[in-house]
Amino acid sequence: MRVPCAILLPILILAGCATDDAPAGNTPAPDAAYQADLDSCQSYAAAARASHGAEGFLVGALWGAANGAAAGAGHGNADIGAAIGASVGAVIGFVQGLSWPDEWSISSCMHAKGYQRV
Repeated sequence: MRVPCAILLPILILAGCATDDAPAGNTPAPDAAYQADLDSCQSYAAAARASHGAEGFLVGALWGAANGAAAGAGHGNADIGAAIGASVGAVIGFVQGLSWPDEWSISSCMHAKGYQRV
């Protein structure tokens, strides 16, 4: 029984891949509509990423300033510590903010508009 299954299974898999028929209800989108949807999703993803970067920059700067001021206060240099902490925190926060979640990706946006993922 194993030998016929071992022969039949690859044949069925290859036969399914060899068809040229598109799935039912799968009609290609017109180029203009697809391009408009793609442009919309690209601009939406860029705006979302920029807002996450700005949010990370602000939160990082505030957090860094507070920690830097607290660390510098012990030596009488709270203002310098706050400035250094804000600078470092802003850079770290901006970089962390740019690592935005995947659910805001272009692929997800196009899928939400009805396009199939490849």
